[in-house]
Amino acid sequence: MRGVEVAVATATGLLSYGVPIGLTAQLLPGMRVRVPVRGRLHVGVIWREAAVADLDCPASKLRPLDTVLDDTPLLPEPLLRALAFAAKYYQVPIGQAMRLALPGPLRRTGVKGDQVPTKTRWMVGRIDGLEWPTDLKKAERRVLERVLAQGEVSAGDLRRASDPLTGGFKRIAVPQRLLASLAERGLVRLWEEHVRRDPLGMRKPVPPEPAPAPTEEQIEVLAALYQALKARKYGGFVLRGVTGSGKTEVYLSLIERALAQGRGAVVLVPEIALTPQLVHRFRARFGDQVAALHSGMSDGERLDQHGRVRSGEARIVIGPRSALFAPVFDLGVIILDECHDPSFKQQSGLRYHARDLALVRARESGAVCVLGSATPSCEEMVLVGSGRLQLLEMIRRVANRPMPESFVIDLKEAERLPDPDDDQRPSLLSVPLRDAIADTLARKEQVILLHNRRGFATTVVCAGCGDAVECPECAISLTWHKRQARLRCHYCDHTVDRDQPCRQCSGRNFLRVGTGTERIEHTLAEQLPGARIARFDRDTATGQRMLDTLQRFRDRELDVLVGTQMLAKGHDFPAVTLVGVLLAETGLRVPDFRASERTFQLLTQVAGRAGRGERPGQVLVQSWAPEHPAIMSALRHDHPSFVAEELERRRVGGYPPYAHLALLETRHTDQQRALAGARTLAEGLKSHGADIRGPVAAGVSKLRGVFRFHVLIRSGHRPTLHGQLKWARSVAQGALPPGVQLFVDVDPGDFS
Repeated sequence: MRGVEVAVATATGLLSYGVPIGLTAQLLPGMRVRVPVRGRLHVGVIWREAAVADLDCPASKLRPLDTVLDDTPLLPEPLLRALAFAAKYYQVPIGQAMRLALPGPLRRTGVKGDQVPTKTRWMVGRIDGLEWPTDLKKAERRVLERVLAQGEVSAGDLRRASDPLTGGFKRIAVPQRLLASLAERGLVRLWEEHVRRDPLGMRKPVPPEPAPAPTEEQIEVLAALYQALKARKYGGFVLRGVTGSGKTEVYLSLIERALAQGRGAVVLVPEIALTPQLVHRFRARFGDQVAALHSGMSDGERLDQHGRVRSGEARIVIGPRSALFAPVFDLGVIILDECHDPSFKQQSGLRYHARDLALVRARESGAVCVLGSATPSCEEMVLVGSGRLQLLEMIRRVANRPMPESFVIDLKEAERLPDPDDDQRPSLLSVPLRDAIADTLARKEQVILLHNRRGFATTVVCAGCGDAVECPECAISLTWHKRQARLRCHYCDHTVDRDQPCRQCSGRNFLRVGTGTERIEHTLAEQLPGARIARFDRDTATGQRMLDTLQRFRDRELDVLVGTQMLAKGHDFPAVTLVGVLLAETGLRVPDFRASERTFQLLTQVAGRAGRGERPGQVLVQSWAPEHPAIMSALRHDHPSFVAEELERRRVGGYPPYAHLALLETRHTDQQRALAGARTLAEGLKSHGADIRGPVAAGVSKLRGVFRFHVLIRSGHRPTLHGQLKWARSVAQGALPPGVQLFVDVDPGDFS
């Protein structure tokens, strides 16, 4: 007898099943099967096939699997091995790791209401050589004439009118039963065909673009990458290239070489906003071999793109971190563009870091992995120093364009503009920055302004009692959005009407404190009435609106974009010659040991948007603390010096990469229970010799009605840390108060 071990999302480990005697198909790892679990059918993935005697289940208790859903493996074996690593390293069941590679539609059983969201259309085709009956109805005759003229046509097109000026056809009001009747009488062929949905307009042709002549630095970098690719062995690289040095062209050339070897590629970007731009550029080079995968797609769109990748029709996948798990067979290249970006760390579910799993998947696939950035993280540079990754550098911009000149505006001294909505205090916009914007627009050039706070006023305070208006579900102040005339929580999206009285004193006189992007946009419009200004943040840049705003700016229909950190990542606007940063130290106020590094990276990245075309660029950075090392290093574009100083600070403080961290989080709707659970964990870990901090309330102590407490574990020895985590999950979790949930975050990237 044969058996299989199956990874199922609802199970804590691999489940064993017998293979029915009548099932003669070859069962291979990576194929989906439908199996019974606790009285219900679920979809799982075969992890291995073995003799029943070798399974961890007595033959008498072995239930048979229900159905095999695939003829060939859905997931390549190197990907399965990477998922097994992820499950072990991030302390989650293997079934939860499997979900990363299996989109929701492919986990549906197909039984009863649990159907896969396929999209089909009915097609009608002619049958030649038949005589038409004399008793045809008018509608039937019109259908036959149309089908005879076109050979085959969809039922939907029959019901749509064509342009009569071009010899088109009129609309035919034809029900499905009429088509079925014609097919039964043998007058037409009727069949159903799959329709591929079209995310990002990917079925529209893109004019091909020839590869530009490479720079000397690109030639040198590509020589090293080509050599690694030719060896068909794992190779890990950090590509440190200044903004505008042509890193994307390196990616394109490397992938072109991989395709020539018959291999595929995965390209990861930090933001969905960058996906359409990069997809367009890749399609201009590689045509329909490009697929896109991201969370902004519908289930059906993801299913269709996934199918293109599985079939080999698309050999290149582009998307945010989840695209790493696309089923690319014979994977040759993995790219992480802007690899330093914190969005590559998943903050819920299986809290993986895409950078680390990209290196693992490349190792398992014998592929080349390139981590590209102008500002690689300290962890990445330590991997270079230890010899685990190889450093490649491009220190000059394409065509030897100069780096933008950078200047600081000290807000303690600079004159600031009046705030049109508040007579009591000045705006955050300084007069020098306003004048620089006006000069830039007078030259018919474009401006980007960065302010990493959304909304109009970041906090609203009662003038009577001083109480801040907070979200009832989250321990966070509500943000005032003037255009919507609503107060909004940026965590749970709870909104409050502006006329709601104060919860403490019932007063209705509120002060709107702090400045968000909406307020900056309004102030700038008052100062420069002829300027065409738009915002680019989570409130305005979603879905198609996001794409439209970027395209309008690229087409020079807008003069100024005011936005959050979404603007800093990878965009290429040749006409932008001025970048302004409204408050450089915003990120320095976060209680996170990476605050300085992230501020340096953000400032360096947004500065790199200036001067990418023929005209030189300029960067103006407003700050209350212009002497801070992170700000000064960013103004000098000096990554090596910043990293050296930052690593020394972390070595002295005992922070990563010189120590390993894990964050344990307890949650409950009752605050005292959540705290009691955290205390239980802390006491147990202390008794096992763990070096812990806490318990403390999370940075956002209440989120969507649930209280959260943190216990931080630190260790200089990774295996020791993982042993302590294993104890916490297997032993301590059972001692938590009823209803308390435990979440584990290995190598945490966020402490909020």
